[in-house]
Amino acid sequence: MISFINRRAFLQSLGILSAGWAVKGWAKPLEYTRFSSTLVHVSETRNLMGTFVTLTLFHPSREQAQAVLGEAFDRMENLIQIFNRHVDSSPVSYLNERGFINDPPPELIKELRSSMMIHLRTRGAFDITIKPVLDLYEAESEKEFGRLPTLVSIQAALGRVGAAKVEIGPKKITFGQEGMGITLDGIAKGTIVDKTVAFLQRHGIRHALVDAGGDLRVFGGRSAGLPWRIAVYDPFNGNKSQEIISLAEGAVATSGSYMVYFDREQVHHHILSPESGVSPIWSVSSTVIAPTAEEADALATSLMVLSPEEGRSLVDRDERLASMLITREGKKVPSLRWPKTSKTTEG
Repeated sequence: MISFINRRAFLQSLGILSAGWAVKGWAKPLEYTRFSSTLVHVSETRNLMGTFVTLTLFHPSREQAQAVLGEAFDRMENLIQIFNRHVDSSPVSYLNERGFINDPPPELIKELRSSMMIHLRTRGAFDITIKPVLDLYEAESEKEFGRLPTLVSIQAALGRVGAAKVEIGPKKITFGQEGMGITLDGIAKGTIVDKTVAFLQRHGIRHALVDAGGDLRVFGGRSAGLPWRIAVYDPFNGNKSQEIISLAEGAVATSGSYMVYFDREQVHHHILSPESGVSPIWSVSSTVIAPTAEEADALATSLMVLSPEEGRSLVDRDERLASMLITREGKKVPSLRWPKTSKTTEG
């Protein structure tokens, strides 16, 4: 692993941070090499969505697995073109520029409705209309790294934030106020991972992992009876994993303050409170285990905004979920159903 500041510079050198997707915290699969002798291992990594996306399949036929893997990447790239706010031709960019879009793609309508449901569940902590405030931070950082927007400008931008101001209809999406904008960075990667998993399953794949740079979903184990092992990045030690999770079915997503930030102290980062317009200070990372990557993705972002107590309460109320927060003091705050994990590992 690369150190925090160097990692940011490294990703910038590859053009990843400028790709317009928020880089999530780090979780990675371990031990690809142990699998049943009846299955072959096929894996490919591509630079997509501002990160490295890896599809790993175990299947009896290498040729079939490779063919399905290629098609899965093609479908993934089609979805990226819908959700990416930094591509001028995307529906999201059109909506942000004009304040409305007629005949939006059904994928966008569904994504906005899912986002609104998470917004309600988190009592506003997750809000895709935070874009005007995020734009402020990005603009100041481009002028000079470490330079921050004024409180007056933040308050003005917050006046254009509010999920309730977005009208979503089957034929039209409209902003209720001029100057609004949306970013799907906190949920779209999870959605794309889920749709990729559904595609793989429809095409006969029974054992797979889809890893979109910290947003992962697995199914079928690495083979019958062998779960996937997923390492959660240690925000205080780039050469160490904080936790190792064993998971046969489900999704894991990690959000962190240490991947995209606007000052060297990493106090001001890409996750912003829709209420205050500044980055919450109590947690440096949040990891969520959920049935779907979309849910894990959005909730991991939300738990960075909520206080540790609020975040744990939200997760503990849902028996399908588990979470782990890491506070700025290095304290682990696990939820009620956080699984027993293996010892941390170096490297």
